[in-house]
Amino acid sequence: MAWGFKETFRALLAGLGAVIAFPALVLAACDRYSGGRDDGFTLGGQLLALVPGVLGDAARGVYYGRTLALFETGAIVHFGSYFSKRGARVHARAGIGAYCVMGLVDLGPGVRIASRVSITSGLYYHGSAAGGVGGEDVITRVIIGANTWIGEGAVIGADVGADCIVGMGSVVIQAVPDRSTVIGNPARRVPSAA
Repeated sequence: MAWGFKETFRALLAGLGAVIAFPALVLAACDRYSGGRDDGFTLGGQLLALVPGVLGDAARGVYYGRTLALFETGAIVHFGSYFSKRGARVHARAGIGAYCVMGLVDLGPGVRIASRVSITSGLYYHGSAAGGVGGEDVITRVIIGANTWIGEGAVIGADVGADCIVGMGSVVIQAVPDRSTVIGNPARRVPSAA
């Protein structure tokens, strides 16, 4: 039986999928034996962050699907972006742009994040005013609600509700309620244009 174009194309895609998935699966397996330390997990994420294009997006999807607390179908992590905490959760259709760093975060369904966005593991990850720099780290989960959009270069240290817009370059240090638009440093709520 001779193969037509469709059969050949499908076979090539299947082979390409295996080539893409293999390094990610090896890194995920190595991470499993690292004793639960975030060092191996972060190293795997940073290595895969360097793989460009659709191939890189697929490899990161395989890796985070095996290593994060939750990484649902349809979520995507673009070139240069990685997670620093394995407890992060990424729900369906969430999209993370290029060169983003994600800490202990919960991204709701349909969240869209532009490039160069940082979402920390809370406001006191590197110590507090009481303990000073180098004091005891306080790691907290930052929750981004469903269908929220976060603009270019924003820094998020507090929860953002569902259906929100965070303007480019904004610095969020207080919780943002659902259906809000915030801009600035520190981010302030602006009235909606109705």
